[in-house]
Amino acid sequence: MNKKLVALREVSREEFMELAQSGTRELFDLGQFKVLDAWKGEEQRQFVYDMGPHRCFEIDKNTGYDLVTAFYCGGNKQELNETLQHIVSSV
Repeated sequence: MNKKLVALREVSREEFMELAQSGTRELFDLGQFKVLDAWKGEEQRQFVYDMGPHRCFEIDKNTGYDLVTAFYCGGNKQELNETLQHIVSSV
């Protein structure tokens, strides 16, 4: 992945628990990271969850698409892991 992807914001623990209760889908996991989506009302949102420190970050739909296609369409897993690390450190 050549472009640098970033998080929009860090999601509070309370908001993450609310999203989890209303239903999240795991799109993929890689190492300590999970990429998820969830519905909040009428809006679908995408997230990167860092299982190490248990922190969650909202990402935009284009970033989510780039991550999912890199994972499922033969992207370099080490490079994808580095991108995920960059995303969680960007906020």
